Amino acid sequence: MEAKKNTFKEDLMRNFKQLKESRAESVAEEVEIMYRRKIEDLCHLIRNYDRDRENIILDLSPVNALSGAVVPSDFSAEGFMMKDLEIGRNKRDALINLQIMVQRYTELFGDLADGGVAQKTLESNKMEG
Repeated sequence: MEAKKNTFKEDLMRNFKQLKESRAESVAEEVEIMYRRKIEDLCHLIRNYDRDRENIILDLSPVNALSGAVVPSDFSAEGFMMKDLEIGRNKRDALINLQIMVQRYTELFGDLADGGVAQKTLESNKMEG
């Protein structure tokens, strides 16, 4: 009866290769999910910045004739401008991050399955210089 030699080693090497492939698949899936979530979060954040800008203007108008949101003497043009500037900078930064994330996602994983929302967000918010 001839004993098999190195069976354990051969099995271990074969299984190690499969484990590496399985692990790589798992890591790639996790990274792809993280990219998708970040892209979705950035699109949502950009929409919120647009709403915030609308809201700071709406906050200036009175709800009714008796209760004004802002009394003209209390209005700070500087404060309004600084808040508007802050929202604009935050939105610009989010757009830059979105553009980078979409580009890297495409390079790493191919086209986004639902890339329309991200592309639409980027296209409708082209930065003017």
